[in-house]
Amino acid sequence: MATPRARFVIAASIVCIAILGLVAWSLSSTTTYYKTPAELLSGRIDPAERVRVAGVVVAGSVDRAGTTTNFAVTDGTEQVMVTTEDAIPDTFGDGVEVIAEGSIATDGLFTASTVLAKCPSKFKAKQAAAK
Repeated sequence: MATPRARFVIAASIVCIAILGLVAWSLSSTTTYYKTPAELLSGRIDPAERVRVAGVVVAGSVDRAGTTTNFAVTDGTEQVMVTTEDAIPDTFGDGVEVIAEGSIATDGLFTASTVLAKCPSKFKAKQAAAK
């Protein structure tokens, strides 16, 4: 027969394992990874799969026509053309790091439903000068 202390330890262990399992499950469903243009163009991505692509906007590639914006994103090795009708952030432009969420067609055109731009580091120069 188990002592009251042993029963408590077993019950506490079960509760801790359940809590850790719930935390791991919730984090796995909210974690979203992104692909580089090279990974995206490797052909291993299913065109029906929604993915995120991250890279730098290629200088001179931004073309705005009405509500549609087309631009190229590069990781330094490959570049992929992106088209979107999403509202473009104010910080978007040539040389800006972006993450676009959407899907890639068989012809290599990435159609994004969401485009996020990294905020520029405006204050780096001032901080360096102040030291």
